[in-house]
Amino acid sequence: MSLALTEKQEREIEAFCHIAKENGALISLRELIELAAIDSNENELAAAFDSDSKLRSKFMLESGYVLERSTAMERTSRQTVEVEERSRERAQKNLKSASRFGASLKRGTVLVSVSGGNSFLSAKEDEDIDFFCVTKTNGMWPFMLRALVLARIHRLANREVPELCFSCIMDERWATQEFGKRQHPIFARDALTAKVLAGRVAYRGLLEKAQWMKEYFPAFYSMRLRETSPQEPQLLREGAGGKESSVVLNSFLYHTLGTFLRVKSWTLNRKLTKAGWHSAVFATRIGVGHHIYESNRYRNLRTMYGGLENDGG
Repeated sequence: MSLALTEKQEREIEAFCHIAKENGALISLRELIELAAIDSNENELAAAFDSDSKLRSKFMLESGYVLERSTAMERTSRQTVEVEERSRERAQKNLKSASRFGASLKRGTVLVSVSGGNSFLSAKEDEDIDFFCVTKTNGMWPFMLRALVLARIHRLANREVPELCFSCIMDERWATQEFGKRQHPIFARDALTAKVLAGRVAYRGLLEKAQWMKEYFPAFYSMRLRETSPQEPQLLREGAGGKESSVVLNSFLYHTLGTFLRVKSWTLNRKLTKAGWHSAVFATRIGVGHHIYESNRYRNLRTMYGGLENDGG
């Protein structure tokens, strides 16, 4: 039986294809099935593309990927796919590097994962390795200090490794609050796409508090819950043991290290602006329990995800 796409699924397919293009990547039929909750296989979805005049006029398929026809006219479709596959190979290599370094981040954390382009398996040649970590409550800033020092040492010893960036760090209290309230679709997709290095139990716990995510990505949300079943061993909680986190130390480092990072961010943003890299200019959200970078490009993607929020609501 042939697959008939709903209008909502058509809108979502277009949105995800445009978002992938904004990220300089392609999206596969398998990824579309997961994100748009399409009850079919890749062959059936490919046939649906061919029979849907609206989608066929805007997109074409090549080796399981969806390409915009305008892009395909600039380069051959096979060349475009080859670029994408090299990007995915690069991301896999970066994830292996992140896994090796991630072992040093266990102490004081309940979750260590990779976010950003590498988690989406789309890494440019100069792509940083972005980390999303959750620490013990009142332990975020001591973790930040240790992580920054370890990252510096790791880079000095491994020059070929990409820059290590702690772009989204929060403590358990703040993470529980954020995941527990309805957020924007881009928050949901980033969280669901994160590649967990350690702390699957904690990760599943956050997802269980964020059941609003299944309104945007029902199939993807269910898949991630299955992948982190309660029967799996808890990988990181033992690393979070030891002494209780110090409220005083955390507060002190928030005011000192936090101020240093604000100044460093301001200086870097000036350089990015002068170089004309406006999409890379970022805002720094800092609090006692969180440290998050949001670039102009990320905010642009948030706007592009807006249509999904309307569909989900």
